[in-house]
Amino acid sequence: MSAIHQQSVIQDNCQLVAKTLTCERGSRILFENLEFSLSSGQAMIIQGSNGAGKTSLLRIITGLSQPVGGIISWNQQNIEKIAEEFQKQLLYIGHLAAVKTELTVRENLQLLKRFWPSDTEGSIADLADSIGLHQRLSVSCSRLSAGQLRRVSLARLFISTQKLWILDEPLMALDVDFIGVVEKCLQNHLKSRGMAILTTHRGIDLGEQASFIFDL
Repeated sequence: MSAIHQQSVIQDNCQLVAKTLTCERGSRILFENLEFSLSSGQAMIIQGSNGAGKTSLLRIITGLSQPVGGIISWNQQNIEKIAEEFQKQLLYIGHLAAVKTELTVRENLQLLKRFWPSDTEGSIADLADSIGLHQRLSVSCSRLSAGQLRRVSLARLFISTQKLWILDEPLMALDVDFIGVVEKCLQNHLKSRGMAILTTHRGIDLGEQASFIFDL
C-alpha cells in the first residue's frame, strides 16, 4: 500500500479579483469596500476575530452567497456570469467535516472518489493511507474523533485537480503530524501554480511560495 501522489495542476495563469465587496448579516455590516487580487501560485490567509466575516467572505468567493455590493471576477469575468466554468476550477472545504457519519471510512472515500473524479491513480486503500486512516477503513465514521473526521474531509486535497482551493479552518482538530501533511499538500499545490484562500486561527507553513495575510 502506498499513499496517493498529489495531482499536479497544469493550467494557464489565472487571476481572482475582488472589487468593493460589501457584506451584511442582518442589519450589521461585516465588511465593506473590500478588495484583493490573487494570481496563480499565490495563497491568501484570511485572519480576523470571531464574527468578523471570514466564513461569509469565503462563501461569497465561492458563489454560495451574494455580496450586498461589489463583484468577484475570475480571469476578468464576473463569476456570476461564468458560474459553471468557475465551479469546475474550485475546491471548497468548509469548517464542518461534511462526512456521512453513518457510513464507514471506506464508504465515505468511495463517495468522494465518485463525486470528485480525477486522473490521480490509486486505490481507496492508498487514499486512506494518505490521510493516515488505512487501519480504520471498516470503522463507522460515527466512531471517529474530530481530528479523524477532519482527515476524511481533507482527503479531497489528495485527488483534487481544481485550480483554486478555498479552505475554512483546514487545520482545525488536527494533530501536529497531520498538520505537516496538509501544509506539504498546500505547498505542492502552490508550486504547481495552484491558488489557495484559507482561514486559520494558528500559523501555517506554506513554504517559500508567495502568500499574504488579509485581515478583516
